[in-house]
Amino acid sequence: MKITDIDLPNEAFIYAAIHILANRMQTLGDKIDPTVSNKQWFVLAAVWRFKDNPPNIGEIANALGTSRQNIKKMAVILEKQGLLRIERAENDRRNIHLIMTQHCKDYLKGREQQENEYLEAIFLGIDDDILAILRSGMSKLMENMNGLLN
Repeated sequence: MKITDIDLPNEAFIYAAIHILANRMQTLGDKIDPTVSNKQWFVLAAVWRFKDNPPNIGEIANALGTSRQNIKKMAVILEKQGLLRIERAENDRRNIHLIMTQHCKDYLKGREQQENEYLEAIFLGIDDDILAILRSGMSKLMENMNGLLN
């Protein structure tokens, strides 16, 4: 039986579907590259977004909605793979920055086509109007959940 076969109120269906989709997206994302998990890729993507201003572990944890401990564990693995450098700030040794290596930049560029094809495949047949509605709804859900966490 699939979630789409169960008669649920919209809120319950959407809540369940988000969990199921998250699990499936992680499974599919992990298949893209056996060396970097989907969650590790999100850490790299978040660090990439900071451009020339290396973020600290707390900034990445906040951006991804997870704990600093989870980010630190993944960063250590990514550092061993030569994708990140972990450096303590000189003025505050508790402030740990994540710095993308050139190897990481090359790695991400090399995955770009495959990632684009993956996104095209999972959003196949969903037009721009529906995507805009989904984005709006997901943004509001994240806003509501952030309010509950604070």
